[in-house]
Amino acid sequence: MYIRLVEAEARQGKAPALESVYEEYVVPNLEASDGCMFAGLLQSVEQKNMYASLTLWESKKKLHDYVEAGEYDKNLKKVKPYLEAGSEWKIRLSRKDTLEYGPVKKAPRVKSYPVVSDKQLLSDRVASKNSYLRVLSLQIHPGREKEFEKIYIEEIQPELEKTHGCRYSFLVDNTSHGNEMISITLWDDIESIKTYETGGSFSRLIGKVKETLAELYQWKMTLESEPGSPRSATSMEMDISKFTFVTGKKFR
Repeated sequence: MYIRLVEAEARQGKAPALESVYEEYVVPNLEASDGCMFAGLLQSVEQKNMYASLTLWESKKKLHDYVEAGEYDKNLKKVKPYLEAGSEWKIRLSRKDTLEYGPVKKAPRVKSYPVVSDKQLLSDRVASKNSYLRVLSLQIHPGREKEFEKIYIEEIQPELEKTHGCRYSFLVDNTSHGNEMISITLWDDIESIKTYETGGSFSRLIGKVKETLAELYQWKMTLESEPGSPRSATSMEMDISKFTFVTGKKFR
């Protein structure tokens, strides 16, 4: 099974129109696409003009066929009038763990990943509204991918299942493109996420995989653990995004 995220920025004042077109046109089009099991539109908690389309697919081939048939381009054409154009500059962490500046286009960013852990139908767990999605991206030390995966499945997932407000968790593997592993969790409310991040649970679980992370992350975690450190675990250069569901529909 594959999960696909298409991230984009809505133009000023066009968010309601984007949401409407997604629900009235994009969702039905995806429902008619062979192999698509779920489609949902998410809105960033931190940046209200940032959106992401989340779709679940039966296989990589079904997703490939959808793109090759031109259906993705049709959907993009429908929402493009409501998306921001141009580019911006931002600092980012490169694949070599060095900080670099570079232009980031505001065109939709497309990411597709195979699901590693718990391959049951995620669409059974994803709510259409009143839930939150947290995406944590981590760079893994080359050669430690299987170790990270084992710890996540055997130690971290059981802990997450017992965490108040955490509805579900799963792992996606992007190690073929920059040694990236992504933990995606579904939550009942934003307060539960904040408690998880600031109450010590997140730091404790990250500590379980510390030795498998890229060297820069390990160094930063060491600094964080020193007495009097003004920074928290959530301020490290890990890519953490939070979204709330605007609309969504399970197809099959």
